[in-house]
Amino acid sequence: MKFYLHHSFFALLTALLFSSCLTNIALNSLGIAEKNATLKYATNGEKKIASVYIHHIGKKEYYDDVKYKIDSFLKEGFIVYFEAVRPGVFKDSLKKDTIYKKARKISGIDFASMKANGGYIDTLNKTIFGKKIKYVAKHNLINQPKYLITIPDSIHFRNVDGNIPELVDACEKKFGLITLSQYDFETKLGEKYKAKKDKKMSNYFLEVYRNNLISESIISDPNKKILLIYGGKHFDGILENLIAADKNYKEVKKL
Repeated sequence: MKFYLHHSFFALLTALLFSSCLTNIALNSLGIAEKNATLKYATNGEKKIASVYIHHIGKKEYYDDVKYKIDSFLKEGFIVYFEAVRPGVFKDSLKKDTIYKKARKISGIDFASMKANGGYIDTLNKTIFGKKIKYVAKHNLINQPKYLITIPDSIHFRNVDGNIPELVDACEKKFGLITLSQYDFETKLGEKYKAKKDKKMSNYFLEVYRNNLISESIISDPNKKILLIYGGKHFDGILENLIAADKNYKEVKKL
């Protein structure tokens, strides 16, 4: 089970879940009900980078369009980097529980709940994180389908992302040891969780560290054509890193 993370979506949604009206506005602003995916491009004159702005919930028509775009780029010789935080490997359940609770404390995301639901949406009950959202039923929203990425086709598709233990470890190296409170320990994974998160640490966990991984992979990759399937906010951070490494990189309207 891999976890698809969309930082902008999650940050807005968790902040606005208590108001259905504001949640609708937030989801509309992110284009969740759109039928077509946004494309962005960058190049340094040698490598061509295309990016499909992926939503991790959306309409079936939207995902059909994403699939069409992926297939089109594959025919042009692109390889695909895709977003999916891996759960990691644990020797014992106690360590796994601790790491997942640290990840929840950092990011505000309960990965155990996401795994149980198969994503952000419980499609059977039309809820997001246990809360009934009319917007979900109105637009027939679904979780990002698995058919977008052909696994184990490692020749054309690469999961370039971190895993939960790696992301927690990276945060602890940068910000110091993460201490779980009594509330963190007593609130089981999958249960309702309320705690103020550190925005800088959360941003590092969800975006900055992962952007660094992706950028480093692009720079070292011998392939000259790369298609990115990540949440839209990642593109700007990745491009910023690429420009820092090579001033010839720039965003372009087409390749």
